[in-house]
Amino acid sequence: MARILAYLLIMLGLLGTVAPMQAQDVRPAGYIMAYELKGTDAEKGTVVVRKGAELQPKLLMPIYDGDSVFIRDETSRITLSLAREGNLVVSGKLMRKDIAGEMASGDDSFTIIEQIVAILAGRGDDDSFSVLVSKGAETGEAIKVPFVVRGRNYILGGGEPVHLTWSGGEGPFSVQVATGKAVTHEARELTINVNMLAGAKFAVTITDARKRAVRIAFVVKKTLPKVPDKVRARDTNGEIAAVWLAGRDNGVWRFEAVRQLRALPQNETVAGLIAALEKGWLPRSK
Repeated sequence: MARILAYLLIMLGLLGTVAPMQAQDVRPAGYIMAYELKGTDAEKGTVVVRKGAELQPKLLMPIYDGDSVFIRDETSRITLSLAREGNLVVSGKLMRKDIAGEMASGDDSFTIIEQIVAILAGRGDDDSFSVLVSKGAETGEAIKVPFVVRGRNYILGGGEPVHLTWSGGEGPFSVQVATGKAVTHEARELTINVNMLAGAKFAVTITDARKRAVRIAFVVKKTLPKVPDKVRARDTNGEIAAVWLAGRDNGVWRFEAVRQLRALPQNETVAGLIAALEKGWLPRSK
């Protein structure tokens, strides 16, 4: 008993030293939004100093109070989005930036960035995922359509054709677009030229060989929702605005947000966001 008590006391003593570090909820001062390393920077690969250690940069890498972001080659560029100063570029004119402060918890633009960082790191909330499925989900035979939600799906008119894909179900599939005639499809994909359809609303009904069906309703809009100034100020390539759009009104713009992402220059961040949205991620947005 004495040994057990001594062991517990030792463990409590260890926990007493560890718990304060785990309990700290330090918010970032900002994020690395983009970077291009040249010369010596590309060779060494480290441009962030944190507590004496040099770190490699990553897209959307959080930076904290006390960090320093620097470059050795004046042709390198690192774009930061900081809570206190907005977007700032470390380049030839400013080759070192000492970071101070932290972002406010009520800043919607940083909330979106936090979600992006979390989902790319595989830390998305389970209740933030939503996929449109037909009957048969309990047996794994349902038709699953990524990116869309049950009910209305808003898309921007005048753009590229709508490309729908789905998984599951048993082919061949009967596909009806708007009031047109049902057409048999062997492949699980469909391209629709929205500009050729009459009216601002249409639906696509997909029915498999076992009569399992799913209906996707679209509403064609003339303009996108206005991106808040705070969100636009943090955006450098368009990813943040697209994620903000995907979370609007319980996901009615998610399908269009993916179209916007696919139109951007492709990188790991864009690919990761599209993959998360395909799995059913529904960002939280006011």
